Order: sequence, then C-alpha cells, then structure tokens
Amino acid sequence: MTDTLELEANAAEEAARDAFAKFYSTVGAGEANVALPQEVAEALSRWVEARRALTERPPLPVRTGPRMRAKPPATITVPTPLTARDALALLFLPDAWAASEDGNALQAQTSRTTLRVEYDDVLGFGPDQAIRQITRHGPATAQTFLALAALWRERMGDAPAETYLDVWASDLLRFQGRTETPKGGYHKDDLVARGRDVYFLSRITLPKAQALGELQGLALSRLISLEALESVSDNGSESVVRFRYHLGREVHAWLGDPERSATVSSALLRYHPVRQKYQILLGFCLTCAMNNPNGGTSIELPRLLAMAGIHAPPRRLSAFLTTLEDAIADLARDGVLPGLRLVKPSGWTDLLAARQTRQILDTARIEYGPGS
Repeated sequence: MTDTLELEANAAEEAARDAFAKFYSTVGAGEANVALPQEVAEALSRWVEARRALTERPPLPVRTGPRMRAKPPATITVPTPLTARDALALLFLPDAWAASEDGNALQAQTSRTTLRVEYDDVLGFGPDQAIRQITRHGPATAQTFLALAALWRERMGDAPAETYLDVWASDLLRFQGRTETPKGGYHKDDLVARGRDVYFLSRITLPKAQALGELQGLALSRLISLEALESVSDNGSESVVRFRYHLGREVHAWLGDPERSATVSSALLRYHPVRQKYQILLGFCLTCAMNNPNGGTSIELPRLLAMAGIHAPPRRLSAFLTTLEDAIADLARDGVLPGLRLVKPSGWTDLLAARQTRQILDTARIEYGPGS
C-alpha cells in the first residue's frame, strides 16, 4: 500500500537536509549570527508542513488483499444432527444462558443438548465477555461457524479432523460473499469481529456421541480447535487477522456423513446477522428438518418455532407474523430452500381482521416438499 503523504514527507526531509548541508559548508569558522538563506528556510518550512500533514491526517483505511483466493461457493455443506441444530439455535438465545454450577463456564441447555462456553482466565475471557458475545453477536457467531465448517470442508476434503487450515479473516469474509469496500478489502472492525467469533467458537464444548461399549459418562467435543489467532502487520501498513484451526471430531464426522449433513445455497452465509437473523436461524433449522428421512414434506409452524427456540411476543403479533413470512419468502427466493412457503389456515384474513393472529400462528405450517 503506497502512502503518498509519507513519501512527500520523506522527500521534503531529504531536500531540507541537502539544502542545510550545502549552506553549512559555506559558513566560515568563527562566524556567528549567520542568517539562513531564503531557499534553506523555505526547504525547512516545507519539511515541517509535510510532517504536520502526515501526523495530523485521519487514520488510513485498512485494506486486506486476497490470501487464499477464496470465493463465494454456490453451495455449502452444513451439519444437521439435533445436537448441531440445538447448539447453533442456542447462540440466538441470550436469555437461555447462565453460569455453570462449577463456575468455570457459561452454560445453556435444551431437552437434549448442553452447551458450555469455557472461560479463559489467562486471556481474561470471563462471564461478562461470554454473555456479551452471545447477546451482541450470537447470530454472527453461528454464521461464522457455518462458514468455517464449509471452508474447511472445501479446502481439506476428506482429510483427518486434526488437519489444520490457515485462514485470513479477509478470505473468510470473501467466502461468505461479503461486499468489499470501494477501495478493496475490508474494514478493520469486520476483520477483528471474525477473529472474535472464531475465538468464541473455540471455547464451546458440546456432548459427544459415544459408541456402543464405551464407558458411559460426560464426553465433550469442541466445535472447532484453534491453534493460533493473531493480528499482524503486513509490510508495516496493513493490519490483518489470521488463525489456524481444524474442525472438532464430532463436526468432522457430521459433515462426512450424508445422513447427518445437507447441501444448501451459500446465500445462508450472506444474510445480515441482525436484520435477517430469522433467515439464518429458520433456514438452518428447516434444513435439519428436511434432512430427516422421517420428516415428511411439511412442518407445523409452532413446532418449527420450538425447534428454533423462538417465542411469539406478547404484543404486535401481526408484525411478528409478517417477519416470519418475509424470512420464509427470502429463503425460497434466494434458493436456500427452493419451493418453501408458509401455508396459513383457511379464513386467515378474517382471523387477522379480528385480531386473532395467534390462532394463525398456532395453525399455520411450512411446506417444503416436492409439491410445495
């Protein structure tokens, strides 16, 4: 990255030094109170002004060039077991989390899955930082996990789970299809956010399936294992975030099994984690339901909402229904789940006019089969 102001300041400094040296060589020994010639004074003034312009300018935008030459894929592979679905859904539910009994982790639980976020005293990662991450960035963290899993699978294929992949945050953003700045690359805040998500994911443990004959007890697995996470300077002018990770064994096993994974459009990675969090969450939960061989061709809306941990608000139910409709329509239009549609009960317009929106929510269903 060329810094024009710094080049100008360096050139002005060199010119001032040359001018002063030339003048000094003409001053005789013992001479006092010698005035600087005008050209020397002007050269020194230009140097001072150039240094001031360099030090007082606003920060330069941070750009990151391509590292892995990652590109947005057409499709991604996502894990679909109940444990995976519950784990990611819990990242959307900050109210579900509380301190664990041993005081070493933040914990959330469904009827089948217990998820823990282990604290790290060495790095100062405690309960406040953990709950803040879930509250402010939970959907983004879930989306980052889906991107990490898909990227590892794309690059490493059938390699063993313990095979590390070196990744730059800029390429992870490109893999997700995020728009670059007009000057190219990504803002530093976006790069740091990906590093923050990756570190948080490395602190998560979840129950691990045990084979028959193994001793029964608490067996845990990580979503990802992180060996390194660092922010470095590239050529002294460009900040980058890079990390080295591999998938947890359980996640690796899921992605390698067609019965426990599914292929969907990569548009799932491009939804905004705040404005379009329902698209991400419902898209993932519906993918899990559709991959169930006994799942049929539709699902009742109340059951889908329960799977996703979404509760209807006490007020503004019509706005909530519209939000769900928009999410379903986006998933169908964007090719994440083609043919997906929300089917309301007969007479739903009368129910809506009579402010019986809850009855619509209780009886609607989502169709996703071949005939939908």
